Amino acid sequence: MSNGRGGAGFFAGFLIGAIVGGAAAVMLSQEETRDIFVGKVREAGNFAKDASEDLRGKVGDVTSQWQSNASELYERGRQVVENARTTLDAAVEDGKDVADQTRSALERQAMSSRAESRDGG
Repeated sequence: MSNGRGGAGFFAGFLIGAIVGGAAAVMLSQEETRDIFVGKVREAGNFAKDASEDLRGKVGDVTSQWQSNASELYERGRQVVENARTTLDAAVEDGKDVADQTRSALERQAMSSRAESRDGG
């Protein structure tokens, strides 16, 4: 099942790994190089820490802004519903008044018709 190049690929990988490992061993065996390497690692760690703190602050700001916007939208929605309720209540009251006036007018008309039919008939 091999493609005929497995041995050469393995050897090339082994050789590259040995060269990189040897170079790392030489570099880390020298105290000055090791100190530089440790310093760079610490710098990278500090950079990552600062970046994560900045990100945390930005996320906090965005979250606060979203909460504020959500509160404003809720309040506006509540006011719209309250205004609609007030308008609807007023329309119902107007409808009741008109219905009462119409009923009164119809009752007067009915009484007039009865009186006329008694008097005229």
